[in-house]
Amino acid sequence: MKKILVLGDIHANYPALKAIQSYVRAYRFDRIINTGDFTVYSTFPNETIQWFRKRKKSVCILGNTDRRILRILKGKKLKRPKKEEKRVMYFWTSENLLPENVKYLKSLPRQADFTIDNIHVGLFHGTLDDKDEILFPSTPETRFRELAKSSRYQVHIMGHSHTPYYKIIDGVHFINPGSAGRMFDGDPRASFAILKIFSGKIAVEHLRIPYPVEEVITGLKKSRLPDVYAKMYRTGKKLN
Repeated sequence: MKKILVLGDIHANYPALKAIQSYVRAYRFDRIINTGDFTVYSTFPNETIQWFRKRKKSVCILGNTDRRILRILKGKKLKRPKKEEKRVMYFWTSENLLPENVKYLKSLPRQADFTIDNIHVGLFHGTLDDKDEILFPSTPETRFRELAKSSRYQVHIMGHSHTPYYKIIDGVHFINPGSAGRMFDGDPRASFAILKIFSGKIAVEHLRIPYPVEEVITGLKKSRLPDVYAKMYRTGKKLN
């Protein structure tokens, strides 16, 4: 049996990532997936990136926040987001990333794929068609059918929506692990998934676990970042 740890939308929340690591320490994973958004909205982007850099079995892609950070570092204007309390997080991150971690982000693709146990897996922050497309459990099934029809992958692993789900549409498996570091559903616990593949059969388990939220908030306070994020992390609800 092949086991894959599926993570995404960590948003520099290293305390949550460490809690997940502790929870799954008894597992031996064949791959560790990150659907993107290593950075922004917490103060541990370097620790988060370094965690993946140390793991040879990791398969990672860029998310929209990561791409924006790279744009800032190239001297380009940050067009989005518009709200100042969000913009300050981007600029703080771009100013505090270590050079080796910037280099790592620059090396990552926007999407990736691999084959494991004869199952073809595609990894996307948005979708196969659009890196910024957001799919929710409530997205019309017709959209999933369109993606399934045009895909050469048996499994699509996606992020961006911060919403965990698992769907099988026309024989194609669509998996979103939710957000490891910044959930929006009113439950502040970290969200992730474990994908198991055995003799062509696929099983997905979604998990939610607590992590030391106050450690994140302490980091924000030390860096004098907006107080509004303390409420976001404590409540598990979106800023806007």
